[in-house]
Amino acid sequence: MQLKKRIKRGQKLKGCNTLMSERYRTDYDGEFVITSNTIKNGQKHQEREWIDNPIENQHISGRAVVIGNGASRRNTKLHGEFNLKNNIEKHAGWHLGRKRLQSYGTEGCWREMQCDFYIEYDPEKLAEIREQKYSEKVTVYSNARNCIANPGEFYLVPYGQRGNSVAVAAWLACFDGHKEVYLVGVDGTNEDENINQKKINELNEIITTYPSVNFIYVSDGKLAPDDWRQNRNFVHWKYGQFVSHCDI
Repeated sequence: MQLKKRIKRGQKLKGCNTLMSERYRTDYDGEFVITSNTIKNGQKHQEREWIDNPIENQHISGRAVVIGNGASRRNTKLHGEFNLKNNIEKHAGWHLGRKRLQSYGTEGCWREMQCDFYIEYDPEKLAEIREQKYSEKVTVYSNARNCIANPGEFYLVPYGQRGNSVAVAAWLACFDGHKEVYLVGVDGTNEDENINQKKINELNEIITTYPSVNFIYVSDGKLAPDDWRQNRNFVHWKYGQFVSHCDI
């Protein structure tokens, strides 16, 4: 069995705890994943493989944007829907990219732009991503099961971090060391725009776990959930402020 990382055998198990804690890529070497479970003579046996950390994220701006598909992205004062390709994908970030936004995409935004990173767990959606060869251009993260089923195609989310794709994208941005995380189209809602308290709670856990990271919710009308707004490291900006501050 081979994923998209080099395997080391015989190393000590580490990094299996999926409880939320403040972690960073600079301290991450890799981890074991369980590739199979069998029962023999009444005893449970597991096959495990070591997965190296394959990513060295050399960003210099400390700024990231997490992209969802909430209504706040489509209803802006910037001529309607916020254009991801023009405003984010093509963002140069000043001289030598020192203020460039790194993008962490979710919820289908891969159809609109080429993100730096994309997070997906649904096997059917991953099949479409693979068919369109999107994962050849972009780092696509998923869980161990999907990585094992598609060897060499996707990247393992470190520590098996759980949650909806938006929450995991925010966690990855913090994990990669960003200090400003902009939330675009991230409203804590379902596809039908109804409130999803589980999604709200999962992102709120990220916000509270990384108190030194500033989370900026971008919206021209819709307010962020109360749970997020009660945090000192969370603010609400209009799209005009976001565009001006990040020079996009």
